Amino acid sequence: MFCFYFPSLILHEYGHAIVGRLIGLRLKSVSIGKGEPFLRIGHFSVARKQFWEGFYQSHPSEIPRRRGQRAAMLLGGVGANFIGGVFVFILSQLFPSPIMHLLALPFIQMSVIFVLLNLIPIRLTSGVSSDGLQLKQLFFNKNQRIS
Repeated sequence: MFCFYFPSLILHEYGHAIVGRLIGLRLKSVSIGKGEPFLRIGHFSVARKQFWEGFYQSHPSEIPRRRGQRAAMLLGGVGANFIGGVFVFILSQLFPSPIMHLLALPFIQMSVIFVLLNLIPIRLTSGVSSDGLQLKQLFFNKNQRIS
């Protein structure tokens, strides 16, 4: 199942990017990890520090002002994981095979884990608020600035 962690993380960050594009933001970067990247392909990069976390940055890097747009951006990542899991489930039902069975179940499980864990309102090891914490701040702490 661990083999599907990084594909799920990348799918999650590009989910944010797709929703950002839909509301008029341009993709600046998607990065896995923090610090100096050791791999860069276009706007995608991978760094060695905190490589278990992903980051999406738009250009311009301002946060959407409207609450609905901000919520859509935050839910874009878990939405992409959910859609990816459902898509693989449907493929596994349409094209059953031992290989599909071997690969589909761990991917679907990782997708469910990503959806659930990203909605937990916590501060990540990098100090960044999780999607769940940002959603909580967005809707329940109306006077607090969103990080």
